[in-house]
Amino acid sequence: MRKFRWISTVVVLIFVATALPVQAATIPAAAETTDKQVGSLTPTVVSRLEKAVQELIGSKAAFQFDDVTDMGKTWIVEGGLEDGTATLQTEYNKEKNRVDSTTIRYKISSLGKAMNAPLKTKVLNSAKAFDSKRPLQFEAFWRVKSPYQSNKPSNYWVFWGSGEQASSLYVDVDRGNAITINADYALKQVDPLILNRAMNTFKRVSGQPIKVQHASRYKDETKGLSYWSFEDANEASEVKISAVTGKVLAVSTYGVDWNDDADFKKTFASPKYTASEALKLVKPKAQMLFNINLTGYKVKVQGNQYTFYKQQKGTDSILAKVNKKGTFYAYSLHSSDGKM
Repeated sequence: MRKFRWISTVVVLIFVATALPVQAATIPAAAETTDKQVGSLTPTVVSRLEKAVQELIGSKAAFQFDDVTDMGKTWIVEGGLEDGTATLQTEYNKEKNRVDSTTIRYKISSLGKAMNAPLKTKVLNSAKAFDSKRPLQFEAFWRVKSPYQSNKPSNYWVFWGSGEQASSLYVDVDRGNAITINADYALKQVDPLILNRAMNTFKRVSGQPIKVQHASRYKDETKGLSYWSFEDANEASEVKISAVTGKVLAVSTYGVDWNDDADFKKTFASPKYTASEALKLVKPKAQMLFNINLTGYKVKVQGNQYTFYKQQKGTDSILAKVNKKGTFYAYSLHSSDGKM
């Protein structure tokens, strides 16, 4: 959740592709572009574009389309609200005759006008409560809908942090306005005890030091998840530590040693280890990382994933991943209530 990177058309496309979450960036592959006039679009296309925009801004807000860029398989249509509080961008899929995505980019000063009072209050309270020492502040917010993407959220508000702290707050409209927040931190802003725990956890799994370069905090208010994430320079290794209890929740080091999907399927067509062998290998790590004794646990294998569990109600489970060499390179704790 840390990848949150903000019109000539080419600049817009580059910016949207990097600023939106990976799952929301539906910009087509690079192609020769040509500019068109809005009047060159058929009334049916214009009507669909207008309907998509009005759904997000409300029927009373006036807007206009200004520019159209032909991307080959899609049209990128841009415009703005007539009161100057926001710009807009839509993507129309010519092959499927539908609006694939709509984004309204608001100025933060227009928050009270664009969002209803209860939701505005909820957002501001969540931002304030996220970190009592460093309350989140925003410089802009967007309303986004990409109804045909498979990842979530696809229908949401997103607020962008201001200043040195890269942060974002998402309001998932399709999930009852559930709020998730992510914020980056300089390592000097992190509690040294938590930072040292992350570095020691890397060493316990990999057997060698892995330098922490990135730190961020994540919170999903609906699911009750709140944790720190620490990554190396390449974002190939990660440790997650509960922001509430300070306990390690998950750790993964770069262990991929298969060539492609075909190699993966062939390698792990049969379990690398028997249940007893896997228990023997993972038991000391489970004790060391999560303070859980795997005595009496059962093992379920799927591909390269080994799940260690008890059928006893209220018991946590552990998931571990193995590579071709037979090394367990990733471990995660899953509580009995389904939360990580």
